Amino acid sequence: MSGDSLLTSKQGGSLSIYSQPKNVTKEFNGRDSPKNSKFHHYRFELEHDVKRLKNQLQKETAMRALLLKASDQSHKIELSHASSLPRSVQELLTNIAAMEATVSKLEQEIMSLHFLLIQERNERKLAEYNLTHSLSPPNALDLVRLSEKNESLRPKDHKAQPRSKVAKSLQSFDNANELSKEMIRCMRNIFVSLGETSAGSKSSQETASVSSRENPPSSSTSWWSPSEHSRISRWAQSPRIDIQKNSDVLATESDVFDLYTVQGKLSWADIGSYRSATEVASMSVEEKRLGYASDELWRFRNLVERLARVNPVELSHNEKLAFWINIYNAMIMHAYLAYGVPKTDLKLFSLMQKAAYTVGGHSYNAATIEYMTLKMSPPLHRPQIALLLSILKLKVTDEQRQAGISTPEPLVSFALSCGMHSSPAVRIYSAENVGEELEEAQKDYIQASVGVSPRGKLIVPQMLHCFAKKSVDDCKVALWISRHLPPRQAAFVEQCIHRRQRWGFLGSSSSKCGIVPFDSRFRYLFLP
Repeated sequence: MSGDSLLTSKQGGSLSIYSQPKNVTKEFNGRDSPKNSKFHHYRFELEHDVKRLKNQLQKETAMRALLLKASDQSHKIELSHASSLPRSVQELLTNIAAMEATVSKLEQEIMSLHFLLIQERNERKLAEYNLTHSLSPPNALDLVRLSEKNESLRPKDHKAQPRSKVAKSLQSFDNANELSKEMIRCMRNIFVSLGETSAGSKSSQETASVSSRENPPSSSTSWWSPSEHSRISRWAQSPRIDIQKNSDVLATESDVFDLYTVQGKLSWADIGSYRSATEVASMSVEEKRLGYASDELWRFRNLVERLARVNPVELSHNEKLAFWINIYNAMIMHAYLAYGVPKTDLKLFSLMQKAAYTVGGHSYNAATIEYMTLKMSPPLHRPQIALLLSILKLKVTDEQRQAGISTPEPLVSFALSCGMHSSPAVRIYSAENVGEELEEAQKDYIQASVGVSPRGKLIVPQMLHCFAKKSVDDCKVALWISRHLPPRQAAFVEQCIHRRQRWGFLGSSSSKCGIVPFDSRFRYLFLP
């Protein structure tokens, strides 16, 4: 091998040796590059999926919020302009509303047919009575129809009394407000005469307490919110209220008189004006009671006929307020006698549309009086009626609209009674003092219906809680209610709130209330 070739060979070898790391590095990078690319691609796909899932979660959350609003009547105005709802959901809500309207119409038709059936049955019983001259008392639901068509049911001493004498006693009620007040007195006399519970009786209280012990409330009526269950161990260690030490505020076990009693509620020692209320929780028809009630019903019908001569448009705001409150309460009681007590809110609303009086040449039913004439808001504590009001549009003429009050009065909520266990008591309202009387009605209802739990939580009826939430936030409802209680009870409630805060119920939950669901059992309370 020549020197040149050897040199070339050496140089080539040297070059190959020095170039080998480059080739190795290049070869190594060539092997690693696909892995990095694959890793970056996989990471990119994961990030893309996470982003897509986040967007989908946001859309689902927004959809859930809109559907929750759709089920809440207080957001119906927002929903009417909610363009973010999918078309399929909008169509579904529209179909649900149409179905609810159809169901309501069918309910109304069923009630009408039921009434016709009762009327035919009453006519048959009346015909049998006329044939046999039976002295057996009629069914309670047949009382009005029989007394309208058969005067032979009236006792002889009453029959001998000339009607001109009764009509003469009605001549002093040409004033619209005096007429409405007399209608309340008359209907109250009928219910009290047919009722089995007298004023100040504790029999119903004892029955209610026994019933609550035998049938403890379900979890839906628990006073504790879900957030407070997590603090149950600390709550179990908190001291109970000593009734004996607070006997000036709380009623002892031997002296409890609570018209709104529920299990787990400590009652006030003083429930205010409701202690003198007359309670009618059931009615029965006996021959003596029937005779008196038949007389009062004939008198009541004469008062109703006089309503046609009243022109409510000419009344002042206070006169309209007192007049329509009295008329509404009398109309509901009259409807219960004529049609029977409804078992559901749907049947009650149907009954409110059928029960009507002619006032000043126009027909007013109970639903029109409550929601158009008195301008009441849909009852949030009775969602079925609120739903019907959102579907069915009540219509009135311009003159009927002028016959109503000019501005809404929220305190009317404590004056209207639908004859149910959670309803406020019936009282007579006068045009001269209707403002003060409504404030007194609110104060009396709050004092009679609220109480505290053995651990110091304020217990309030659902109707009152919904009313208070229109004025204050949920966490301030307890303090708002305490300001409408007598001084001793108010101080006791505030003390309980602070005590619950010290024992671990921190934040707004310490001032939240236990809510008693609306009780639709039949019951009337009459204040003197």
